[in-house]
Amino acid sequence: MHITPEKIKEAAEALECTELKSFMFQEPTAGPLTRKRRSSRSTGRSSRRSTRGTRRSSRGTRRSTRRSTRRSRRSTRRSRRSTRRSTRRSRRSTRRSRRSTRRSRRSTRRSRRSTRRSRRSTRRSRRSRRSRRS
Repeated sequence: MHITPEKIKEAAEALECTELKSFMFQEPTAGPLTRKRRSSRSTGRSSRRSTRGTRRSSRGTRRSTRRSTRRSRRSTRRSRRSTRRSTRRSRRSTRRSRRSTRRSRRSTRRSRRSTRRSRRSTRRSRRSRRSRRS
């Protein structure tokens, strides 16, 4: 039920109360139903400040994300380089080891051949000596 100024007047006349009469002649206001708004100037300033703050914070987050992405890219590049280097080194080492094994095999073959030849030659010479004696 809404209280209108006419109802208040009627109640004041009935009671003839001074408080009600003083209340009756005041302007009807909404009262505590709505809050007071700030002036448009102050709200504009505060909104500007808040937008500035958000801009700054967003810039900061962008910068930080950029930095983090750069760092991650650098780290990935470094890791790739290191893996490449390590693979190259390992390949080189395997090639060297293969070469060395080949060389050692060759040398062992040569030495075996030479020992065989020398044995053959010694046998021949012994045979020839024997045949000369007889």
